[in-house]
Amino acid sequence: MPNSWRTNYPRLLLPLVLALALFVTGYAQRDGQPPAAGPATPSCPGTPAPAPLATGVYTAKPVPEIVINGQPAPGAIWKAGDRAYWHCHTLGQLLFVHEGVGRVQQRGQRARVLHKGETEWAGPGVEHWHGADINSSAHFFQTAYANSQTLWMEEVGRDDYLGNDVGINSRNEFIRTGVKRKNQ
Repeated sequence: MPNSWRTNYPRLLLPLVLALALFVTGYAQRDGQPPAAGPATPSCPGTPAPAPLATGVYTAKPVPEIVINGQPAPGAIWKAGDRAYWHCHTLGQLLFVHEGVGRVQQRGQRARVLHKGETEWAGPGVEHWHGADINSSAHFFQTAYANSQTLWMEEVGRDDYLGNDVGINSRNEFIRTGVKRKNQ
């Protein structure tokens, strides 16, 4: 086998593998028609915009260093220990810590600490919360797709906030009782 065949083989094989992957996953066009729509956007058991939405207070503060359509990007400052209630976005949400130290958690996982420059993506319908670390404020760039709806659930309990639980107990209690605010 000539050396040129060995060096070009991966380049020739890659397009074939990609085409096969697209066909198998259903993204290939059929009869010139676009692929069928995927499953409906996941949902969570929340409701639109009831008050309260956070433990503590957060202040809307754009991030001037990030410009979107000629405007400073949306953002918020969370004081130490403050956090959003559990919620989801029908089309997902992107979070980026611009300054300080933040905390984030997705339902079923432990809370994580985010430092300046770190990001979090909560996909469509993924239940999550975000806020500041216990000892530091956090300035987040936070945005969701246009037309995405935010659905709100219960307050984040201390065990979830500190990373000692994965949010299942509080969700089950919220679904059973409908009570959003915790007595801590």
